[in-house]
Amino acid sequence: MRRVFVDANVLIAGADSQSGASNAVLKMAEVGLFQIVVSEQVLDEAERNLRKKLPRALPNFAAQLARLRLEILPNPAVELVRPWMDIIEAQDAPILCTAVSSGVDRFITLNTKDFTPNVAEQSGLTIQTPAEFVEEVRRLVTNNLR
Repeated sequence: MRRVFVDANVLIAGADSQSGASNAVLKMAEVGLFQIVVSEQVLDEAERNLRKKLPRALPNFAAQLARLRLEILPNPAVELVRPWMDIIEAQDAPILCTAVSSGVDRFITLNTKDFTPNVAEQSGLTIQTPAEFVEEVRRLVTNNLR
């Protein structure tokens, strides 16, 4: 099964909106199109930000987590993160490190300010926004149904 690393902002947006692309990514994972991979840091960040900024979305977040059967990876050791700090902000380096070392097929994020095409090139990851990923899946399904 394909594995897709999802950033905290996608989990937050998916919990807060029933109609956006982030929610669509989560729904596709729920029906088994791919496995969502996250790190402990991603889950902690998502929950912390929901509690602080969008507490109304916490029940939906908890329900989604129960349905998704996430693959949760431990946070990487500091020495493994250091090399990534040269290409991305220190707070995002552990997330990038985990995604790269996990061998995922895609990295999905709304953070295009930090997870840039340059970061994608240097890390070897295919980095997409939820909307770009949904469009890619749509094209694949459409082409295979013809």
